[in-house]
Amino acid sequence: MFGGVEPSGFPAIGATLDGKYRIDRLLGEGGMASVFEAQHLRLSQRVAIKLLSPEFARDPELVARFEREARAVAQLRTRHVTRVMDVDVTPDGMPYIVMEFLEGRDLEGELTARTRLPCDEAVDYVLQACAAINEAHAMGIIHRDLKPANLFLADDNGERIVKVLDFGISKIIGEATRLTGVGAVMGTVLYMPPEQVRASSNIDTRADIWSLGVILYELLTGRTPWEGTSPQIAAQIVSDDAPDVRRLAPVPDPIAAAIRTMLQRDPAQRYASVREVAAAIAPYAVPSSLGAAIAEQLVAGYSSPRMLRPSYASFSHAPAPPSSLVTMPLASSSLQPVQRPTASPKKSKSRVFVVAGALLGVLAAVGIVLAWAALRVRGTVVSTAPATAGEASASVATLATTPSAATTSEVAPPPTTTTSAEEPAASASASSTTPRSTPRPNVTPKTTPSKPTSTPASPSGAPAFL
Repeated sequence: MFGGVEPSGFPAIGATLDGKYRIDRLLGEGGMASVFEAQHLRLSQRVAIKLLSPEFARDPELVARFEREARAVAQLRTRHVTRVMDVDVTPDGMPYIVMEFLEGRDLEGELTARTRLPCDEAVDYVLQACAAINEAHAMGIIHRDLKPANLFLADDNGERIVKVLDFGISKIIGEATRLTGVGAVMGTVLYMPPEQVRASSNIDTRADIWSLGVILYELLTGRTPWEGTSPQIAAQIVSDDAPDVRRLAPVPDPIAAAIRTMLQRDPAQRYASVREVAAAIAPYAVPSSLGAAIAEQLVAGYSSPRMLRPSYASFSHAPAPPSSLVTMPLASSSLQPVQRPTASPKKSKSRVFVVAGALLGVLAAVGIVLAWAALRVRGTVVSTAPATAGEASASVATLATTPSAATTSEVAPPPTTTTSAEEPAASASASSTTPRSTPRPNVTPKTTPSKPTSTPASPSGAPAFL
């Protein structure tokens, strides 16, 4: 219940609403409702309260529309929509919505102060609005009244964040309702698409895309594409194409092409989703801005989890108009998906180094084995050579008088292959450098059957290493 009532039927400044909100001042008035700044008495928190005008509070259809706005906004979780904190009806029957309090001004006030905005700043604000509209469309909600006055520039810790306001005439796709009958024109005519001007019942998400195109046009030029009285503007929207934005402002050609696509009178020739809008205009946002980050997230929605994330380099600056309402990758989409690379240069280099290292290791091992074998053969030949000419003669005579080397002679094994205790003596005998005065007698060495030779013989009777 109110602590005081103005003649207009709204609570007086300083009055208490419903026993918990103190009304502090009027923030703004609309066609159906007014917004007040208030204080939550128990929480000591500033809030904004939207009250339906008393003359409309007795109309069940308008009350239902007012409550539907609260439900629509409450479903959205993006920070680019004003947060709803409470919805109720006073004992006097006046509906109200309690929302977070925002500090700043709307884009209409910004244009009044500055006339027009630089291209990168204007694109940044539209991209932020796309974040809210994309989520609303995903939940089947069409705003239908987008305009600069409903895009609020809120100050948030030094950052300007666009908040989409006033879902009062929003349409919920598939909802059975008679709140907006055929022939009822809802919205602001300057930002209406032709199908909405005609009061068509077949309005879909592309109506909001048209409105975003008009907003971007106005931010860049300081005026809307059409001017005149409401009937004149409505007639122009239905029958005439929008004037080229480049006639009024120095705008990059790709931005002009994007606006032209958004303002196609045939909905089938417009972008099919705000994701496509973001892909077309994102390269011209302020680098590293909030809008640029939002665009990257929106455009990434085209990619499956197994594809690489697209970069702005993959955007087409002159997108072709979409041909359908499919929200996944489109043949006419301005986004060109980035292909997965077949091989990484770093991986290729590392593989070359690994293979080269393996080959060098193999070559080194083979060299070591060959060197060892050569040294072994050389040492064996030296150790078995006769020390003097006399020894050589004795050895030849022994071999000549022996019938079978395999059965009657015994060849001393080389020092490198024997493990017997006689090796030191044999080595000393073979390596002695003292000349013998008397040649060794030509006799056959005694054969000892119980001690077989340790060096295997080749088929010809010679030692195996020869």
